[in-house]
Amino acid sequence: MTTTRRKSSRGRTYGGESPEVRARRRYQAFLDAGLELFGTVGYRATTMRKLCKTAGLTDRYFYASFHSMEDLLVAVYEKQVAEIQQHIVTAVLAVQPKGDNQALINTGLDAFFAAVEDARVARVVWQEIMGVSPRVDALYNQTVQNFASLLKSLMQGIHPDWISNQDAGLVHRVALGVVGSVSQVTLDWLLSDYQAPRADVVASVAMILRGLLLVAEADS
Repeated sequence: MTTTRRKSSRGRTYGGESPEVRARRRYQAFLDAGLELFGTVGYRATTMRKLCKTAGLTDRYFYASFHSMEDLLVAVYEKQVAEIQQHIVTAVLAVQPKGDNQALINTGLDAFFAAVEDARVARVVWQEIMGVSPRVDALYNQTVQNFASLLKSLMQGIHPDWISNQDAGLVHRVALGVVGSVSQVTLDWLLSDYQAPRADVVASVAMILRGLLLVAEADS
């Protein structure tokens, strides 16, 4: 007698969606729910029940994508940071005419602050990520280092001679200092409920970067 093996439902296509497409959709649903909850009620106050309700899915699907709530926090954080960086790079590359340093600074900063004007994003990136675990602390520190490297790359394009003539450690510490300043301004803007217009915040931070350019020009 010939027996027919029942095909697993995990491999079936429903509504025109393959299992892979459904898995990606569920993954994105948890990312969206994580941003919404971590960015409003907070990471520590987010329960699995709240998360699944917001995502419109069950915990079974959560554990198919993530090992823990911390893993979801990391995924949400990394996604938002990557999008912020992409906003900056895209905006800076579009600056015309090339060589207009003032426009470069203003455009890059405006792209940055436009991205963090979403309070959920700012809360996740600047508040909820802090003090979660040594692993997450290391991720946060690496992110700061990455933003410093991005700033150094932008400076390299503006004043390559100044970058090459300076001690690498000095340049890195200067970049870290600028990133720290921007970070603190961002946190203050968030905690003040965005009372200052974005243009004013951009203008304030632009003064710091213009000061750095003046130093570079004087030393070149």
